[in-house]
Amino acid sequence: PGPSGVGVVLKCGDQRKELSDYIGEATNNIAELLAIEKGLAAVRNRSRPVRVYTDSSYAYGVLCLSWKPKKNLDLIARIRRAMTAFADLRLVKVPGHSGVEENERADRLAVAAIRTGKGGV
Repeated sequence: PGPSGVGVVLKCGDQRKELSDYIGEATNNIAELLAIEKGLAAVRNRSRPVRVYTDSSYAYGVLCLSWKPKKNLDLIARIRRAMTAFADLRLVKVPGHSGVEENERADRLAVAAIRTGKGGV
């Protein structure tokens, strides 16, 4: 655990929105899950196809691969409930820190939130 932030990049056609938030002291797993929750909450039209890209093996595993979590149970349950509101939602695992443009941007947003100690857009 340590100072943590989340970064989210939302894209729909030519529209783009970036979210970042300082979440205080937390683990990386919590930050990754909160980023997914924050991103899902920001989607207005849940009938359109939505793809969530994450570099978190943990988040992908507990949300898509039936991994049995031992911690963060309430947060995982909230995300799973939120996921049911989407007509066509898929999580996509991407490699971390390997040049995936929007994933790198989300990471920079999270780091910036930690540095400033607050959220932003």
